[in-house]
Amino acid sequence: MDKDFKEPFNIYYALGVLGALVIATLPATLTWLRVLNGYMTF
Repeated sequence: MDKDFKEPFNIYYALGVLGALVIATLPATLTWLRVLNGYMTF
C-alpha cells in the first residue's frame, strides 16, 4: 500500500515532535531540579 511513502515521513515527524517536546520541557526540568536541590540543601 503506501507504507513505503509514509514511513520516512512518520519517522521525521516523530523525531520532530520529540525534539520539540525535549526543547519545551528542558527549562521546566532544569527549574524543577533547581527547586528540588534547593529544598534538599535547606
